[in-house]
Amino acid sequence: MKILFVSDTYYPHLNGVYFFVCRIAPLLQKSGHTVAVLAPSETARFTRKMIDDIEVFGVPSLPVVLYPKVRVAIPFLLRSRIRALLDKFAPDVVHIQDHFLLARTAVKANKRKGIPIMGTNHFMPENLTALIRTKKWKKGLKTLLWSRFSSVYGQLMLVTTPTETAARLIRPLLKPEVVAVSSGIDLTKFKPSQESSRIRAQYGIPDKPVLLFVGRLDPEKKLDEVLDAAAIALEQTEFCLVVVGKGIQQSALEKQSARLRISGNVIFTGFVPEEDLPMIYQLSRCFIIASIAELLSLATLQAMASGLPVIAARAGALEELVHDRENGLLFNVGDTAKMAHCMMEIMGNDTLCRRMGAKSLEYSEQHDIHGSVRAFESIYEYLGQLGCWEIVDEPGLLALSSPIKK
Repeated sequence: MKILFVSDTYYPHLNGVYFFVCRIAPLLQKSGHTVAVLAPSETARFTRKMIDDIEVFGVPSLPVVLYPKVRVAIPFLLRSRIRALLDKFAPDVVHIQDHFLLARTAVKANKRKGIPIMGTNHFMPENLTALIRTKKWKKGLKTLLWSRFSSVYGQLMLVTTPTETAARLIRPLLKPEVVAVSSGIDLTKFKPSQESSRIRAQYGIPDKPVLLFVGRLDPEKKLDEVLDAAAIALEQTEFCLVVVGKGIQQSALEKQSARLRISGNVIFTGFVPEEDLPMIYQLSRCFIIASIAELLSLATLQAMASGLPVIAARAGALEELVHDRENGLLFNVGDTAKMAHCMMEIMGNDTLCRRMGAKSLEYSEQHDIHGSVRAFESIYEYLGQLGCWEIVDEPGLLALSSPIKK
């Protein structure tokens, strides 16, 4: 089959959508499918290049002022450009990854093409509303964002999302069927027990038990609360908090660790390349995540596959991954005292670490990326057998028809 992924964010903006596509797409190609990606280009011109061995069609775009690596498609002639690409590439299935300008326009452009179209949801409003402090404005924006999401995803044949928790969140908003399909993890890449002494030296990580965080340093990740809890726990237990990633809060977090007088026990590595990341996990004793907006958390899965227990907030899909007192410990959002207690309990107990780490490893096997690829292949075949979308009398709506000959 020929599959066209559509995403409003892609390389060089390395977010969850990019990692989902760049890991799934090559495995689909190895299974004999032809895959391409439609995304904003890195310039104001239409581009066509190979990224991660996948053909990427880039529509003209402009950078977002505060986030120059994030680019937005230029609306002018966008629909006609997408129609031309649909004619040229002739996909059997279109698979959108969000509900923003490019994906929304692709849904509109496809109405006259009748190609089976589906979507995967990676979106939570909290990713965009975390900086808003006024509850009224935050609630209003969340309502608007969900409305815009429903207007696009409500037109699809089928919707997937990474966890059952995430599926329950959006089912009331949509008419199409919503299916939970894990984004998957490469269990051959993330695994326990590899040599990590070089990594300690390279990133200046002292020879102490490591409590690890991996992800964006943005407000919804609640790393300020992690630092507050670490300051309490470090009074009783010796460890090093290693923070891997970049984001808008990095400078503020570094100043906070200095103010808390724990800078000597906190390492900010910045960006870590893919080849080093597995070894960062493997030198760690425990993983921590306090985020309030996770539909899956790939970093948590990577930690679990590396045999680490996880300290996690009771939020989003984290409770689906972390089973309290089995493969980790849970705390309520904002409860820094409980978070600190979790740190002290796990970081100071080797036996507990090993037992919970073994359970993490066991649970991670449910998210093998090869199983995810097989699930998506089945969905694509199912959509192909159902037929194509065709226009019905009511403007703006699509209906499932019997197979239409092209």
